[in-house]
Amino acid sequence: MQKRFDKFLEVVERRQIDRLRMLGEMCITRAREIPASVGFTDQTGNLRSSIGYTIFNDGVAIHESFEQVKEGAEGVATGRMIAEKIGDRYQGKGLVLVVVAGMNYAIYLEAKGRDVLTSAEQLAQQELPRMLSELVSNINKAL
Repeated sequence: MQKRFDKFLEVVERRQIDRLRMLGEMCITRAREIPASVGFTDQTGNLRSSIGYTIFNDGVAIHESFEQVKEGAEGVATGRMIAEKIGDRYQGKGLVLVVVAGMNYAIYLEAKGRDVLTSAEQLAQQELPRMLSELVSNINKAL
């Protein structure tokens, strides 16, 4: 009986991770596709390259997605570093999705009314409850 229960919990965790991956991909796609007229113009590619996500389980990175744009290698490295710093705060706290725009000037652009991650955050706030509700519904069906 214990093995069956452990297997069930393993499946639930995998499905949670799948949903966090899906949400992370949705968020970074939204953020990367923001038109320059409301977002920002890529000059070096660093800011867009620093947009990505990492999924942590008890503070340990288990999946990430960062993609270099133009000559934005610095952006990828900075985005990863910022996500890791944030993920370290969640040791022992289960699954966490961290979506970042890692370059330090992202906050200044947001403060000026430019959209770097705002629309991605709004998307996450809209989609996460729906995804969790769907997961709970699937768990209840399995029981």
